Amino acid sequence: MAEKKGATEKLNYPFNSAGCLEVQLPNGTWYRITPREFRSYTYPRRISHIVNGQYITEEYVGPTYVFGTNKVVNVKKIKKQGLIYPNNVDPRKTKDKRTFGRV
Repeated sequence: MAEKKGATEKLNYPFNSAGCLEVQLPNGTWYRITPREFRSYTYPRRISHIVNGQYITEEYVGPTYVFGTNKVVNVKKIKKQGLIYPNNVDPRKTKDKRTFGRV
């Protein structure tokens, strides 16, 4: 039996992931994103959800994580804006591409 490799840890979501999650881009527009990306953005973030029958939007002030991990980042010490990746490499774009029939 092979060992598990890669991300086996459950990610923390210290916010209502069922709400409408948005980040403000540098041009000022709000952009809706997934909970996995929302937790790793350094731009201003907000959550819209229903409370007591009313739809409210509130600014999210909480921890920022490295993408795909549970490592908390101190945003004040980081100069880069946007998504925070481990080793500054987007793991979604660096997956090994398997070529079938080649050794």
